[in-house]
Amino acid sequence: MKHSDHSISAPTFQLRGCRVSAPILQPWGGGCRIVEWIDAEGQISRRVVAADVTEDEVVATIRHHVTGRKHMLIDDERMPRQTLPRR
Repeated sequence: MKHSDHSISAPTFQLRGCRVSAPILQPWGGGCRIVEWIDAEGQISRRVVAADVTEDEVVATIRHHVTGRKHMLIDDERMPRQTLPRR
């Protein structure tokens, strides 16, 4: 992941954890990374980003995340989002 010399100046937000995968390269070219994070309420979110994503772009992805549909083997909208217990 590319490191930037400056960071986005915006109000802070709380995360319990965040990780960015190693690049996942495609045989036909290009690639992506998976960004996973746990917010202050314990909800786990994931987004796919470009392989050459910068730190600032990861922060922007997390800050502007829109909760979408949760995909499962058997998709059931009545099921709650996956959460981790608070310690």
